[in-house]
Amino acid sequence: MSNNELDSSIGSTLVTRVTDNTDVPIRSLYAIQPIVLIFFRRFGCQLCRSYALKLSNELHSILKKNNIGFIGIGLEKFGLEEFQAGNYFSGDLYIDQGKKAYQILSLPYLGWIKGITTLFTRSTKLWNDETNKMGVQGNLKGDGFQLGATYVVGPKDGKIWLAHPQKDYGDHPSIDSIVKALRDNIPEFRE
Repeated sequence: MSNNELDSSIGSTLVTRVTDNTDVPIRSLYAIQPIVLIFFRRFGCQLCRSYALKLSNELHSILKKNNIGFIGIGLEKFGLEEFQAGNYFSGDLYIDQGKKAYQILSLPYLGWIKGITTLFTRSTKLWNDETNKMGVQGNLKGDGFQLGATYVVGPKDGKIWLAHPQKDYGDHPSIDSIVKALRDNIPEFRE
């Protein structure tokens, strides 16, 4: 996907806003402001919860200061209530029923064999260690083999400033790389 294809590829895809169960096109999420957009693997995933918590604790205040949206999209409702009750994510949550955006973006689906072997990659082991230090718990409900992604998206046209599709369960961009993408594209950006 090129740097300007987010809008043409998934801009019209409908996602359901968790707060009021309203379907909205993805393009409405970045229509008036840049966003950090997380496609979560599962709301019950221990690694996804710790990633959401880390971003919420270390990045969200910078995003608020700069009027940048903080959006999380999940592929199903399994684990959503626990995710919300645990206050893992301080942004706005949406559901992509049927994984339409995940499929259009070609986010990897691992299947059984690759899904099991991916548990033993270096990044998954390191992120799991970090998750355990944070004391974050999870569950195994839902689709455990779908990978997610993190995007930093510009306002109006949906130009992609950073794209980081996961290669394995523990593969996430650093907060520094997210901040750099924002700083490089927003002249008045404040940290």
